[in-house]
Amino acid sequence: MALIEVFHVVAADHKVDATATPDIPQGSIINLDTNGSVKLCLAGETPFGIAGDSRSAGTTSYTPESGSALSRNPATSLTGALVLGAFGDQQRFTQNKIADNYNETLASGKMTVYHSGGEFWTDQYETIHANGTTVSQFTPNARLWCSGVETAGTALEPNIGGRFTDEQAQSGIATGIVITAPLNYPSGVPGTQTGFTTLPEGGNSLTWGSFLHFKNLM
Repeated sequence: MALIEVFHVVAADHKVDATATPDIPQGSIINLDTNGSVKLCLAGETPFGIAGDSRSAGTTSYTPESGSALSRNPATSLTGALVLGAFGDQQRFTQNKIADNYNETLASGKMTVYHSGGEFWTDQYETIHANGTTVSQFTPNARLWCSGVETAGTALEPNIGGRFTDEQAQSGIATGIVITAPLNYPSGVPGTQTGFTTLPEGGNSLTWGSFLHFKNLM
């Protein structure tokens, strides 16, 4: 899970090259190429909307943290699993269709794109600026922008673009407005990672990961 929809105005279907690179994690900023296909938006480009599906060029999924384009093996991750077998001794990991190799756009050739407003939570936000040292600060009511591919490598997050950032120098076109700074989003599964006062659900539970709450301006 990389995008949580609070409400949306338009959920459109747009064609996508299911085998193209780089990958497009759900919840990232996208725009259209010259053929009208969905691609990952980069700083300086005109943003079009938010990816409602994940497109992976390989057999990998995404981690629940910010920077979730870091690939993982679903069999060794927290991805949901169904227990199978007469004695419950088998598991089948799930994310969309297993035959699609964890690519939610492979079967249809289309991606859900949210645009024209709405309110969302996403884990696709930039934690470190492009200089590799400055920490992002997400203040409520501050504007958000589209990040670019980082030139300064950092161990804190991968070098990918298309994430929400507070770094205005990355792009002159605002993509959103901060509602709530990143926090651990409660899953509803009993646990202690999120405290009783944690919004929006409240209660002690495990977390889906760290999510940024924003209003969509695309």
